[in-house]
Amino acid sequence: MAIVPQHATATADGTGDAIFSFPDVAQGELWCGTTTVPGAPSTAVGMVTIGGELVGAFYGPGSYGPWTCDYSQKLVLSVTGLTPGQQYQAIWHADSKGGEFSTYPAPITPTVVTGGGTVVVTNFPAVQTVDGTVTAKPELATAVESGQVTMTGFVDTLPAFAAVQGVVLTAPASNAHPIYVGNATVSAGSGMILSPGQDPTPILPVSNSDVLSAIGTAPDVLSFLVI
Repeated sequence: MAIVPQHATATADGTGDAIFSFPDVAQGELWCGTTTVPGAPSTAVGMVTIGGELVGAFYGPGSYGPWTCDYSQKLVLSVTGLTPGQQYQAIWHADSKGGEFSTYPAPITPTVVTGGGTVVVTNFPAVQTVDGTVTAKPELATAVESGQVTMTGFVDTLPAFAAVQGVVLTAPASNAHPIYVGNATVSAGSGMILSPGQDPTPILPVSNSDVLSAIGTAPDVLSFLVI
């Protein structure tokens, strides 16, 4: 099927917390897609679980993922920092083509020798003897690291955390100036600009957060999420 949005509705409680539980995946299918909570404040923080296992996190109303579930699992978003008493509708852009191939971390393109032989899958470090269909289960993040780096006016490097999917960055609305992000040679006015309070960046596909550096005016801060 084409991408069919799935919806989960919840009302934030008196402290701004809400839990969004998406519909069950149809038996025999594998749904893969990104999620978003439209209208969520930029200060909202969410955790993503699949089958009860933490697989990632997100900030504000941005789009995050892709997350992959089969029919035995359930996708749930647990969010804090929403407006108390307000109803929200989370969206999962589910695509059943995940049952045919993985979209994360990259399409899997095995080569199978007709009649039996070996298969090499480049993003799954193994050589397996096969005779028939090869099915690879998409990899999911198992840990989440987050924090903030206070700008000094000089180039500041993000802490070293290994990333499964990448790094998401945001500049809090309380900042007074933009922050510039790039590699170790980033300078003011170059690189990616993060304005105070803008939506979080998409997932930046890096293997470790310390490949990213930033420069900004003290005491502005750069928030990061490593997934």
